[in-house]
Amino acid sequence: MALRNLSKCLDPNFTMCPPTDVKFVFNKDEHSTKEVKAHKLILAFASEVFNRELYGSMESENVVNITDSSPEVFQAMVDYIYNKKRDLKKCKLGFLSSMYYLAEKYNLETLKEEIIASISKHRIWARDLIEVAILAEENIHQVVG
Repeated sequence: MALRNLSKCLDPNFTMCPPTDVKFVFNKDEHSTKEVKAHKLILAFASEVFNRELYGSMESENVVNITDSSPEVFQAMVDYIYNKKRDLKKCKLGFLSSMYYLAEKYNLETLKEEIIASISKHRIWARDLIEVAILAEENIHQVVG
């Protein structure tokens, strides 16, 4: 029973879940703030980077400012960690590029593999070629290096 309900119980929006203990804050400007809430332990199990950040030798914060991602992409990464499936074929290439960046940053190898596998399933129209070329150039270091 417990294993079957684990994903549901860890959903921060589920009313009977354990309380979240970390909040990632995204400040677009001084009047607009968005948050993504999660459980430190779940993030630490999924990523050695989160483990070091949240349980390392330095005292971790319960509020973490994120400046290199949008809240939507960060939430998608957290959802992936919580085993909430997203159809990556329906995501825009820019969104996937940003999520790949986070997967690289937090060392989430399976997410990176799933993103790479989904890209070949995207149709690229002539009108999108410049955008795709720019995304490829901006992210070439992530795949090659």
